[in-house]
Amino acid sequence: MSAGIDRRGFLKSAAALMGSLSMPNFVVSSAAAAGAGKLPAVPLYTSWKDVYRSQWTWDKVVRSTHHLNCWFQAHCSWDVYVKDGIVYREEQAGEYEQVNAELPDYNPRGCQKGGCFSERMYDPSRITHPLRRVGPRGSGKWERVSWDEALRDIADTYLDVTLEEGTDRTIWDLGPGIDLGVSMAAQGRFSMLTQSIGLDMDGEIGDSRRGTLETFGKIVFERSADDYFYSDLILFWGGNPVYTQIPQAHFFTEARYRGAKIISIAPDYNPSATKSDLWVPIKPGTDAALALAICHEIVAGGHVKEAFVKEQSDLPLLVRSDTLRFLKQADVQEGGLENHHMLWDAASDSLQTAPFRSLALDKLDPALDAKKRVTLKDGSEVEVRSVFSLLRDRLADYAPEAASKMCGVNPKLIRRLAREIVSADKVSNIAQTSMCKYFHGNLAERSMALIFALTGNIGRRGAGFSGFPLLTPDGGDKFAIPPSLQEAAQTFGKLEPLIHQRLEAGDTHEMIVTDLGRMMFAPGNKLLRLPVWTSGTLFWSVHGGVGELSKRADEWGLGNKRPLDAYLDESLSKQWQPLNPPPDRPPRIMISLCSNTLRRARGSEKLLEVLWPKLKKIVVMDWRINSTARHADYVLPVAPWYERTSLKWVTPLSPYLTITDQATKPLGESKSDWSIIVALSEAIQKRARERGIKSVQSPQGLEVKLDSLYDDLTMNGQFKEGDDDKVARTIYDLGGTHKKLSWDEIKKKGFARFEKLPEEPSSIGNMCEFPENDSIVPLTFHVRDKVPYPTSSRRIQFFVDHPFYEELDELLPRFKAPPMIGGDYPLMMTGGKTRWSIHSTWRDSRIMLRLEARPEPYMLVSMADATRRGIVDGDWIRVWNDVGSFKCKAKVSPSLRPGQTLMYHAWEQYQFLAGGDMNSVSPTPLNPVELAGGHPHLTAGVLQGQSSVFDRDTRIEIERIVEGVPA
Repeated sequence: MSAGIDRRGFLKSAAALMGSLSMPNFVVSSAAAAGAGKLPAVPLYTSWKDVYRSQWTWDKVVRSTHHLNCWFQAHCSWDVYVKDGIVYREEQAGEYEQVNAELPDYNPRGCQKGGCFSERMYDPSRITHPLRRVGPRGSGKWERVSWDEALRDIADTYLDVTLEEGTDRTIWDLGPGIDLGVSMAAQGRFSMLTQSIGLDMDGEIGDSRRGTLETFGKIVFERSADDYFYSDLILFWGGNPVYTQIPQAHFFTEARYRGAKIISIAPDYNPSATKSDLWVPIKPGTDAALALAICHEIVAGGHVKEAFVKEQSDLPLLVRSDTLRFLKQADVQEGGLENHHMLWDAASDSLQTAPFRSLALDKLDPALDAKKRVTLKDGSEVEVRSVFSLLRDRLADYAPEAASKMCGVNPKLIRRLAREIVSADKVSNIAQTSMCKYFHGNLAERSMALIFALTGNIGRRGAGFSGFPLLTPDGGDKFAIPPSLQEAAQTFGKLEPLIHQRLEAGDTHEMIVTDLGRMMFAPGNKLLRLPVWTSGTLFWSVHGGVGELSKRADEWGLGNKRPLDAYLDESLSKQWQPLNPPPDRPPRIMISLCSNTLRRARGSEKLLEVLWPKLKKIVVMDWRINSTARHADYVLPVAPWYERTSLKWVTPLSPYLTITDQATKPLGESKSDWSIIVALSEAIQKRARERGIKSVQSPQGLEVKLDSLYDDLTMNGQFKEGDDDKVARTIYDLGGTHKKLSWDEIKKKGFARFEKLPEEPSSIGNMCEFPENDSIVPLTFHVRDKVPYPTSSRRIQFFVDHPFYEELDELLPRFKAPPMIGGDYPLMMTGGKTRWSIHSTWRDSRIMLRLEARPEPYMLVSMADATRRGIVDGDWIRVWNDVGSFKCKAKVSPSLRPGQTLMYHAWEQYQFLAGGDMNSVSPTPLNPVELAGGHPHLTAGVLQGQSSVFDRDTRIEIERIVEGVPA
């Protein structure tokens, strides 16, 4: 050996080098932090075998997961390996028990994002100390400050704003990552005590499922993924599950072993279409036309399951021809009830009241296709028709030949699709939130639901229309709302007289629990003090200025009868939709929790122009500097999932409560969300006492005690900073969904199957059992047990009798052509969930970018459209319309249809070249029917009944550019 290195020295040096190469790039710096600056001793290796073996040694293994919003597949349990005080790697915990011998099990669960989080949590984007802005917002100039300094400044601004302007001027920007667990327990108690406002993000991320709400009176209901194994026909309609649902895609392909067919209905030949038996190409945004053509064939061919629709739907209910409103008992009887509907009984050939407390028809045989004259209580006569009779007339416009011109599907293929559906015993579709991102997506959902109702494919094993999937442990509200745990029974006991009264009147338990969620949108309730939520979409539109982008909406072919502002003004004046604070009370403080608004919000540049100047303090709580954090005043470092203990919502598709157990201490000065909010409440209480401030009144007259905020939030110190495990344990124990395992046992195992239906507003809509040894079948309490639905008709409802729906000709499902949102341009910009990130959390991960098609934002363009514009794969292009523009790369794809472009979501603003991002061209005008209210089931509540956003109808043009872009 030369250079004075002997063989033994060479081996030692090489071994050390190999050891460092075998570890992720964070090990040395992170170990230094973990060891207070002292590196562990380098072990003496004698051969390469020692280096290899050292990779498979660790100090401990902890069960954990990643509590962010991967939605349909949330969540997967992981073994987290800890070595020298840092997370070294993770591995899938493939221990999900088989439900029964007939069904496939849930193993393995996990994806490539979770499999590299041990690297992601230590990469250069991680922040570990509080940062304060020192330059203009967005300048990127920061200074490190202490927690005391940051919280004191935030607390003083909060007290100034609250005293001078009101409790409703502080806004919680709640993003898709909220856990409805420990983090939200802190935020919920803070909001409840201070009457500060939380933004419901479900509509403003485009997940409103409005058509599902209009039809079922709720959006939350879904099967377990293994239930697809019982299906005969699975419709991939409105989604791309093979691409996006990585842990669950195997259930679809395994169902084919049993003989199930898969039909993919999509504009593009996407990855899910490649795994299908039939691909039905369709023009983007025309799904309602195809669905109604199928309904036409079902009705014309005599394939309607009459027993099902007579009992479960509003199709036999009578509608007055003079008013286009349901005929009510109050119309025909003195002392009759307004909430009782009428039908024509074929057995007695007479007018009868439809069953109210139960869906069971008993001896009634409703006439499905009825047209009669009835006498009203004042002696006058009116014509009435059944909803089915009206529907038959509507469907006459959707014969396959006519529908083909609307949706682009060949009439023969429409008829074949209809035959496939009516010949299958059990038809199911996939959970998706794609349709509701189209302006007329509510009509598509209603039309699709009609197929399932007409064929009786609802509430049966292997058959069913998919709603919005969500399951939440029901202990969270019991922790967040009472003043103390000892007062929980007394707090909720105040509701007992009201609950008893409603049950006596015939309302169901589901209706009552759902209405508890609606109470959060009407602050000031004297009976039960609650956290305050409001519509995120309306907040950004009105207070954030996004609504200004739709000034030219009348030119876009929306089909409105009046200007958009007229609908909005009517809705707000009648308090049909919630907006807190009201338009004349601008927000002053915004705290971003599990959110990234400037990345997510359509038209987000408008927020910087209109909303940001109104805000005296912008605080972002995160573990990295995201797009929104770059424009904040403070960034408070949050401990990521492996550094704290919590529990979180999941979905029925994977009905396992999956927990995070703290594997390592928070890096640097990071804190959990719980600890940060507790520390903020303590700072507010301290400064209130020092400044002699005691309490204020909310705009609705509730007392907000500022000098005891910390004491009240922590229940007099019972749950302090750092007590995440204690809070999680309490929420778990207060809930009724898991009784077989203790909290310590579930922490060790990592997951536990839900045992019963959660009794809380965001989950009760599933309305079914959670069997230990079989799949989950939603809505069985309605279909099997005849429990009424939470709609105004108490049935699956296709006739929506509201003035806005009449004005816009949407009383019944129909097709409306996609509008030209953004201007009259030839290309439609569609989108989808990225495979390489969960929202923006991994969007700039070096590992995920290496796997992406392009390491920078790109747009998929059809070969025909690219050729016509002289664009080749990899070119930089400019994308524009009347609203804005941005630059990105072009990925020319043979799988897209001409006229369609596609851009996967979640790119950060700073990943685009200067001058706009993909949200810059999406003005997302409000849809008037989503502003409706004053109606039994169109009232805003948790996750539902609010305005949504629409980006899939956005019209654009593109051109190749060579100047001002990287070479």
